[in-house]
Amino acid sequence: MPHDFRRTAIRNLERSGVPRSAAMAMVGHQTEAVYRRYAIVEEKMLSEAGAKLQGSYGGAAPARKVVPIPKRRAARNAEAS
Repeated sequence: MPHDFRRTAIRNLERSGVPRSAAMAMVGHQTEAVYRRYAIVEEKMLSEAGAKLQGSYGGAAPARKVVPIPKRRAARNAEAS
């Protein structure tokens, strides 16, 4: 039962935007690995996060700069694989 309360607390802290370090201290987790076991991400949270990210760019995706890899370097990397 205490684990259910801890999971609910973590979910509420995540939804409220509390920084992970503060949330971990509040629920008593000392490592990220343990915290992640309790931090359940719902589909709705993912879509809301995507909408927030898109909104921060004014509705448009940021421009990407493509940098070509020189052929000689690419061939050398392929041989090493």
